Amino acid sequence: MKRKNIHPYLSPELYAQFKAYCKRINATESSVIGSALKEYFDDSTDMKLLLRRLDRLGRHATRLERDINAMAEAFAVFVQLWFAHTPSIGENEKDAARREAWNQYQKFVEYVATQMAGGHRFIDDLVQDTIADEDELHQAVGNNAD
Repeated sequence: MKRKNIHPYLSPELYAQFKAYCKRINATESSVIGSALKEYFDDSTDMKLLLRRLDRLGRHATRLERDINAMAEAFAVFVQLWFAHTPSIGENEKDAARREAWNQYQKFVEYVATQMAGGHRFIDDLVQDTIADEDELHQAVGNNAD
């Protein structure tokens, strides 16, 4: 395979850095330029990988925001219901009510821990955005094949 000769122009500062780099890694100028160009033209460059990862993180952040908003709304509904259905308690009944509340709270914590350990999430019970069901997807693929 015959190699081609090129004559790029570099600023004096860049040329000094380039020469020092070649000397430091004990490589020829041609091999450094060749490797740099291969990396520049390659689809798996660091910049493209970084942009893909940032895109993935952005989608994840969007899902987290949606989940947190759903949890906040659910909590707001719970608090409204709790205030609406919590009766006033007389002074002589408050100690018994505190004990019962603590017992109920412990049961709640155990239930949540069990749900989470089993991989169940409240957010999974909510309606999720769906693009299409399996039949619609197969039908769309079939129509595009024609």
